[in-house]
Amino acid sequence: MKESEDTLTVIVFRGARANPWRLKIRKVFVKHGLIWGLALLLIQGGIVTHYVYQWSQLSELEEIKKELHSSRTKTGTFSTEVDGMKKRMLALENLNRKLQTMFGLEPDDIQGLPSGVPGQGGEEFPYESAEAEANMLATGLAQKTGLNQVVSPGHITMGRKISEIKTGLDWLSQQSKVESKILDELSAVAEKKAVQWASTPSIWPVKGSITSRFGPRVSPFTGKKALHAGLDIGARRGTEIRSPGSGKIVVAAYDGRMGKFIRIDHGYDIETTYGHLSKILVKYGDRVHRGDLIGLVGSTGKFSTGPHLHYQVAVNDKVVDPIHYILD
Repeated sequence: MKESEDTLTVIVFRGARANPWRLKIRKVFVKHGLIWGLALLLIQGGIVTHYVYQWSQLSELEEIKKELHSSRTKTGTFSTEVDGMKKRMLALENLNRKLQTMFGLEPDDIQGLPSGVPGQGGEEFPYESAEAEANMLATGLAQKTGLNQVVSPGHITMGRKISEIKTGLDWLSQQSKVESKILDELSAVAEKKAVQWASTPSIWPVKGSITSRFGPRVSPFTGKKALHAGLDIGARRGTEIRSPGSGKIVVAAYDGRMGKFIRIDHGYDIETTYGHLSKILVKYGDRVHRGDLIGLVGSTGKFSTGPHLHYQVAVNDKVVDPIHYILD
């Protein structure tokens, strides 16, 4: 009686004539089996749930990676555009300084880029600032994904780019105000000096390459150091020479050293000289305007090694660097 209460009997019928099988199982084994089965079921359910959770985390991480890659690409493009704006601003600065010189104004100091190196990114901000930006980016990513991740070089580069762009935009904002003020002043002066502007040399007298700049050089004729009083512009023989500003022809003659040469008085104590011409197309007393044809390139005179134009600018009878009077 005791045995029947502690066991369960399972009867398996094998047919109408065959004796059935009787399988006796103790209740304690059934109880333990149910408990273990339920435990295994719970464990398997936990594993599946964890797998699904991790899979969703990986999917989210992939999306974040895509977003970072897209952001990095856009940031790089924007950084390149900012660098281009910096270069254009520096060109505007240079033009403004030339105009200030030509109008007789006191040139402002050139501010330059924050780093002092035009067109280069990433060298104009404190290293600590970039490191902080990168750490903030990495912390935000870890909080979003719930994972502890090592900061990769890409994240640091991203932080540097952002810092670089911010520094560049701040500089552009500040410098644009300075240049805008200068342009307003130049505009006011230009209205008063329209006639002087028409007379002031401002374009290349001939198109060509610079073969010798203004200033000290070793003379190709004496082999000694000497002051080159103008700008030599190499060009083919017969290339047209045009007046860079309005004025009066005060010399159209031949000189043993300069060969055939022309001198124009532009007024306002400015004169320009054109040497080694192959042909003079104006005469003394002629009035010329900016762009008028005055002669042709040659190699006349003792002080010439080949076809070129010697272009010279004098202010108050003192020679100056002609490059400051070339805007185009």
